[in-house]
Amino acid sequence: MNEGGPLAWYQGVVDEYRRITPRSAALFVRGGGVLPGGDTRYSITTRPHPLYFERGDGPYIWDVDGTRRLDLNNNSTALVHGHAHPDIVAAVRSQARLGTAWGGHNRAELDWAGIICERVPSIERVRFANSGTEANMHMLKVARAFTGRDLVIKLDGAYHGTYDGFELAADGDGGISPSTGGVPANLAENIVLGAWGDTDGVAALIRENADRLAAVILTPFRSAGGFAHPPAGFLETLRAVTADEDVLLLFDEVISLRLAMGGAQDRYGVVPDMTALGKLIGGGLPVGAFGGRADIMAVTDPLGDMKVALAGTFNANPMTAAAGVAGLRLLTPGVHQWIDHLGRALREGLSAAVTERGLPLRVEGGGSLLSVACEPGLAGSDFLMTGLPLAFGNRGVFGFPFLSTSSVMEEEHMEYVLNSAAAVFDQVAEAL
Repeated sequence: MNEGGPLAWYQGVVDEYRRITPRSAALFVRGGGVLPGGDTRYSITTRPHPLYFERGDGPYIWDVDGTRRLDLNNNSTALVHGHAHPDIVAAVRSQARLGTAWGGHNRAELDWAGIICERVPSIERVRFANSGTEANMHMLKVARAFTGRDLVIKLDGAYHGTYDGFELAADGDGGISPSTGGVPANLAENIVLGAWGDTDGVAALIRENADRLAAVILTPFRSAGGFAHPPAGFLETLRAVTADEDVLLLFDEVISLRLAMGGAQDRYGVVPDMTALGKLIGGGLPVGAFGGRADIMAVTDPLGDMKVALAGTFNANPMTAAAGVAGLRLLTPGVHQWIDHLGRALREGLSAAVTERGLPLRVEGGGSLLSVACEPGLAGSDFLMTGLPLAFGNRGVFGFPFLSTSSVMEEEHMEYVLNSAAAVFDQVAEAL
């Protein structure tokens, strides 16, 4: 890569971004006085400063400088119906008039749980939490309590939330170490690392460790480092081997529930023992949930032989329950087909644009999810992957490099993205 070209392109993109986002820049400076680095959610803070948003409506979002952008981030895939959907807004308003939270149960949580149990093949009983992190954390705790074992296999590099028990990775010296500060190193004693798509390797790890192994956890649709379907036979083999060895198979479907009415397990026909959920099931409000076979979930039953006591002041709170029910009822088979159709059109169009220009980029994904990444080992990839989101944002498209479609989008929105991509990719090709 010619360093002069990409650097000049990147600087031009940044200059334009600064020009059109002065109020966001000012708010970021203000935020630095009360938040560490002006941030409370590292995944959305970008250089030279993040955008500050003021409102969203349908497929669009407006920043504090008044610029409208097509939102393909959808709050990290959570907003499957876009912003401020009238049915969800009505449900939230109706509930807010009655109260936002109670120290007791509500009828909406039963409707909510019923929809999830009906749709997700692995879930016979479900419990609610307030984030995907909590859902995975609780799911792992229940799996260990049910099996009486501590060891867990996870796939290296996979993200299951900001929970100590999962924030471990290969350290380059053949060992396992914390992937972030503050995680005790001895937690690595409870983790065995496998590799995504390594069917034989992960199967061997399960057999080798079966007597100590509580569970294998994975995202059935790869979401770390880019969206991708599993290799043929990968999920099927893990299901068969875990069943043979009496080990639980756990799916993290916080993101992949988008792939079908019952999630990736429904789409691929591989049913785990337990599943963690989040994002879209909350209708746009904070949420997490996990569930599985009735006999496994019974270890959380306060009226039975409870081995795991799970509480949470806002678990299944009536506001999120109301929004969740409304959002899930809107998510019909026809809606799934529509968002998948839009996702396919966007993947194919972006792939064609990249190929035509010979750019060192990969477009991956499935269903309503897609991602854009640099080819491995590309010199100057930091400039390219930092500059692309800004360049698309400058042209009214928000979300790169992890994109998702929503039910309120139309084909004309995909055409707008592809027209923007043509202009941005032409500039990148010239710079390279």
